[in-house]
Amino acid sequence: MNIWTLISMSILLVIACWTDIKRMRIPNRLTVLFAIGGIVYQVLAAGMHGLGWGGLGLLSGFVPLYIMNRFGGIGGGDVKWFGAFGMWMGPYLTLSLLAISIVFAGGIASAIFMMRLPGLRKIGKRMKWPWGEHPLSGGRGVQFPFMIAVAPGFITLLGKG
Repeated sequence: MNIWTLISMSILLVIACWTDIKRMRIPNRLTVLFAIGGIVYQVLAAGMHGLGWGGLGLLSGFVPLYIMNRFGGIGGGDVKWFGAFGMWMGPYLTLSLLAISIVFAGGIASAIFMMRLPGLRKIGKRMKWPWGEHPLSGGRGVQFPFMIAVAPGFITLLGKG
């Protein structure tokens, strides 16, 4: 990954994290702009081969998350974000980021679930939860922004080289 790609992906991630944390939404303008930027990048960097590679990346990010979206497990903005990421990075890094992010999301979900344990309930009650139903309400509708799992996943991916 060259420095300009790293900067572009970092900007995409920071903006998406910010809007997802603040509003539980990733704007279409952001994902479309970055997807178009990915198309331009791929064509300039590797011509039609790059465009094909980016297209495979787009599909590898979009399709699995679209399926998760249809089952209610993830928002539409996350689906489009991973598609745009895939256009820049290709299928291998996109699927790697997806896998790592799912592991982090599982850790976050486990921490949320553990707040219901008697010893941690008192701490959990003091915690504000801006994303809908509070984890201690006992319902199944507890949500958190997926981008808070993607950010450490991206950092982990960078650390892998």
